[in-house]
Amino acid sequence: MTYKIQFLAAAMVFLFPFFSQGEDISTISIEKNGDMVEAWIPKKVKKESSLQTEDQGLRQAVLDYFADSTYDESLMNYACNFTDLSGDGGKEALVLLESPYTDRDGKPELLIFTQDGEGWHMAQEITGISVPFLIPRRDKKAGSSDFSPLYFMEDEETGGTTVKRLSPQGHLYPLAVNGETVELKSLKKMKGQAFFCAVSKKKEPLRWFSLAPAETGNPSIS
Repeated sequence: MTYKIQFLAAAMVFLFPFFSQGEDISTISIEKNGDMVEAWIPKKVKKESSLQTEDQGLRQAVLDYFADSTYDESLMNYACNFTDLSGDGGKEALVLLESPYTDRDGKPELLIFTQDGEGWHMAQEITGISVPFLIPRRDKKAGSSDFSPLYFMEDEETGGTTVKRLSPQGHLYPLAVNGETVELKSLKKMKGQAFFCAVSKKKEPLRWFSLAPAETGNPSIS
């Protein structure tokens, strides 16, 4: 009997690392059926990539925002998608921007645009955010018009990874570095959308557009 207990104990010590890996979120993406899949995203969250056709009004709004800067627009690329962050039935534009000027530690910048009768207007920029990020489905009974929280994966200095949440005050998100750490298991039953996934549920890729002038740039670089 003693030998059996010792054998089982040794087996548990050997297998424990593998059991522990079941809760490990260090694997951000895995290959499945030839596609890269973000393994940490809850099953009930709908995976979105980005718009496959460029929205000219939004493109112009991005160009207008950087019109007074010294940035070389030909070096700037963006991907975008739409969602209703405030639950008012309208839509906000999520613009993921990559360039030598905006990237932080290899991470792109997120621009949030709101829309009114005069077009798109830049509301906030969030630097150094990881993608994809999650936006939970809003409770229909919720009376608040605050933007929905935003969840993303963050690399740690120790080499591991963790999930962070940006909880907005009204329509203003905190800095990405100030995100609150949340447990992965708390997202298990989450419903909502994940934006800027490598491949969407419709098998659409993450598509990037160049901000270079039409005569010198390729409008789609995905």
